[in-house]
Amino acid sequence: MQTKQQLIVFPTSRAIREFILNNKQDNSLLPFFLTADEFFKKSFYFNNRKLIDEEQKFLFLKESIKFDEFKKLGISSNFTQFLKQSDYIFRFFTEITSEKVSIEDIKDVDTYEFYKEHLQILEKVKENYEKILDDNGFIDRVNEHKYSQINLEFLNKFSSIEFNFEGYFTKLEFDKILDISKNKDLIINLYTNEYNQKSYEIFKTINLDLKQDFFYKLDITNKKILQESKLETKLDSFKIKGFASRVSQIAFIKTAIVEAINKGIDSSNIALILPDENFANKLRLFDEEKYFNYAMGLDVKNSITYKYLYSLNSYLIEKDMKNLNSLEFFNINKELIEFLNSNYNNKISKEGFEYLCNFLISNEINKELKEKLNELFYKLNNLFFTYKSEILYKELLRILLQKVNSISLDDVNSGKITVMGLLESRTVCFDTVIICDFNEQFIPKASLKDKFLSTKVKEFAKLPTLKDRESLQKYYYKRVIQNCKNLYVSYVSNDTSTISRFASELFDLKKEQALEDNSYKHILYNKNSLKHFDKKIILDIDLSKLSWSATSLKTFLQCKRKFYLQYILKLKEHELSLKPKGFELGDIVHKILYEYYEEGFDSLERLQALFTKYANKNPFLSLELEVYKKKIENFYEYEKNRINKVQVLQKEMPFNLIYQDIKIKGVIDRVDKEDEDYLVIDYKTSSSLKVDTIKNYEKSCDFQLEFYYLALQNIYKTTNIQSFYYDLNNAKLLKEVALNEKLDLLREIFQTLKTTSVDFEKCEDKSVCNFCIYKTICNR
Repeated sequence: MQTKQQLIVFPTSRAIREFILNNKQDNSLLPFFLTADEFFKKSFYFNNRKLIDEEQKFLFLKESIKFDEFKKLGISSNFTQFLKQSDYIFRFFTEITSEKVSIEDIKDVDTYEFYKEHLQILEKVKENYEKILDDNGFIDRVNEHKYSQINLEFLNKFSSIEFNFEGYFTKLEFDKILDISKNKDLIINLYTNEYNQKSYEIFKTINLDLKQDFFYKLDITNKKILQESKLETKLDSFKIKGFASRVSQIAFIKTAIVEAINKGIDSSNIALILPDENFANKLRLFDEEKYFNYAMGLDVKNSITYKYLYSLNSYLIEKDMKNLNSLEFFNINKELIEFLNSNYNNKISKEGFEYLCNFLISNEINKELKEKLNELFYKLNNLFFTYKSEILYKELLRILLQKVNSISLDDVNSGKITVMGLLESRTVCFDTVIICDFNEQFIPKASLKDKFLSTKVKEFAKLPTLKDRESLQKYYYKRVIQNCKNLYVSYVSNDTSTISRFASELFDLKKEQALEDNSYKHILYNKNSLKHFDKKIILDIDLSKLSWSATSLKTFLQCKRKFYLQYILKLKEHELSLKPKGFELGDIVHKILYEYYEEGFDSLERLQALFTKYANKNPFLSLELEVYKKKIENFYEYEKNRINKVQVLQKEMPFNLIYQDIKIKGVIDRVDKEDEDYLVIDYKTSSSLKVDTIKNYEKSCDFQLEFYYLALQNIYKTTNIQSFYYDLNNAKLLKEVALNEKLDLLREIFQTLKTTSVDFEKCEDKSVCNFCIYKTICNR
């Protein structure tokens, strides 16, 4: 007869792997291992009822909220929004069921009836949800207690069970523990300290009175203590450092690793704990030494699938140049883009869904991600089409982005130092532990379970409170600290981040720490300075053969080096920044005035409506456009007094002509005619507009109105031309008083453009460099 194995239960798979690794030298048969979650699932069965999956669960809950009062909860019933927010409801239902508390119990302790209406709504949702589960033969955490039966066939496979307990037993879980202990020898190992008192007090119900700061081996079957050992801290060294920059912590982490290894610590006995697991993305960028393996896996934001979805979604929301360039860069199928664009606000079809999914699958190169995508798309296919979930293509893209973003990939090419979240550290011991981001925003970690009820009501209802959850987190941190020999902690201290309040309880902080960024930054950043371009640039070139605009001429006259970089090398500024460029406001105002005059000068309301239209198109300029919307009232009044005297001949009129044997070009904002005179108008939005005078015109670099004058002279064959800047800030026309003098000066300048060689030198006036996009290249 085969000897039965012992079953050992651990909180996580990581803890199981560590136990096997530490005991692989033993010449004996290994016991059977399970995680706590697997143990509870296998130890009970539910009378032929099926365990519900996440997608089905969501659909049933969506059905359960179909009544008018639900909107009073403040949770959207929109499919996409509800997909994100449904977790609040599930966690609430799971918590009260696990603690054997009914909504009626909560109503009884809500003496001020503050939550009465919300509780009644939630009670109805829960009743509807449980009925749908029962009618369809499904089991979820909220109804499993009604059908749960102990699985003796499974338990009898083992000689005994040893449960390594870290955390908190709900009342329902403890009932299961007691049921199991009646049928099988069950031992629980646990540690106590001042922070998990509520967790170990539950053993008083079976007459086991435990003390603080001890390790216990409890025989639950026979209700007795087998072992009681006083806990001793192993800590030999401790360092805590503060940094102004979050990234600077990485330098401290690397230093801690080197120090630990120099002390003789094996690298596999070093762990980095991340209170915010997203910090792993920054850590990977600086992991040139390949120190780390990531227990939480790798995220998919660098995958082709995520980039395709992100680019498609961004473009369909806002069709700007940046998002169009992204689609072109990834060479995304134009037919797919057109299909999604034309169907963006339509309900999805099965064929359309499969078309998008097949495109993503066929382009993904990571085999593991391909498998996970196939599984995800299969589940979503059932979710969307089996139960007629009428969602739009724009919602589909957001759902796919959200779901794909939640996928993690195994870290197969990894280093020896383990990077993990706090919960992964349970029952695992390391000689050296590094904890970063010890900040209030991450520690204590917020819980979704505290959305519907106040701490006071939860306390009276005997539900876990916010304080209980925080104490449990402190317990986990203290266990990590007790188990290691060397501890390194870092935190961020700046205008938006402060050290966690836990720090003063867990660590001996005698005085405020000085920030250490300067002491460590050399580890991450090389001291190489930028190499600027200072060479002379002399070209054999005839500038008169180029085509000139007033803007390019102004650039040449102000700074020949800038002209060379912009118009000869054609170096462009990148377009990735969301911050508007200086010229964008002026461009939009020009478009608004063009669109307004296209239909003729009429009401102020139509003019202001155009500002609202363009503000919605460009949210980053909404404030400036709202300000101009108010300013435009003065412009409207000024125009109203002169519009009957003039005829608007042209708007945004392009021109190309030869002047002094040189090509000139441009676009005239507006041309009016008053009696026999032609009026050239150039709109200006600048608040610091200055017009050249007879005294200072010789230093001018701006010949825009002169270009316009020459264009009109060429088109209308007349000299009855007046040139004006339209000051839109102050609603008045400013005449170019030095027009004839500047035309003479322009002729002289054009003669100098007939060159054979040009020195494209840097400008002497460095004030020109303040807003120049090339100032870094020129070291200005």
